[in-house]
Amino acid sequence: VTTDGASIPSHVFNLVKGIVGVGVLSLPAGVAAFGNAPSAIIPAAGLIAIIGILSAYGFALIGRVCAYTGATSYRDAWSRSIHPSTSWIPAWSCTLKTFAACLAFSMVLGDTFSSLLGTGRIKTILGVTSLILLPLCLLKNLKSLAPFSLLGVMGMIYTAIAMVVRYLDGSYALPTLASTDGVT
Repeated sequence: VTTDGASIPSHVFNLVKGIVGVGVLSLPAGVAAFGNAPSAIIPAAGLIAIIGILSAYGFALIGRVCAYTGATSYRDAWSRSIHPSTSWIPAWSCTLKTFAACLAFSMVLGDTFSSLLGTGRIKTILGVTSLILLPLCLLKNLKSLAPFSLLGVMGMIYTAIAMVVRYLDGSYALPTLASTDGVT
């Protein structure tokens, strides 16, 4: 099944990479900032589950409204169920959310590259945004990004497996007092 040049699987890979990508990079830092204790993972996981449930419920409601009204877009569903004069609200909401996602990607990639390259944060964020993200945002068709999204998803799965293996073999264990006696 295709829709205007892009297949459903390519849309799925692009969406999964877009949704999961920045979360995989920023979630550990967020949990670490939330609390330094290992028990901080419990409320963090609870919040993530609640947000996931609310998102799934919201998407299901949008799908139901589209099915009931025969709408083919979020704006069209709003126009048919609320009022056509306010249909700009979901369109602008989606635009602002996309802008916020691009900003988050810029910040995460900028922070990552600035620490890898040893450059300033602001210059790196501006460079990454203008040289990498802006050209990608200006593409007319996102079909060409699907293979790279699939590669990115596979990279995240590989990283998760490597982290589990390292955790299980004790690589992330805290040092014991005996091994840190000579360290000041």
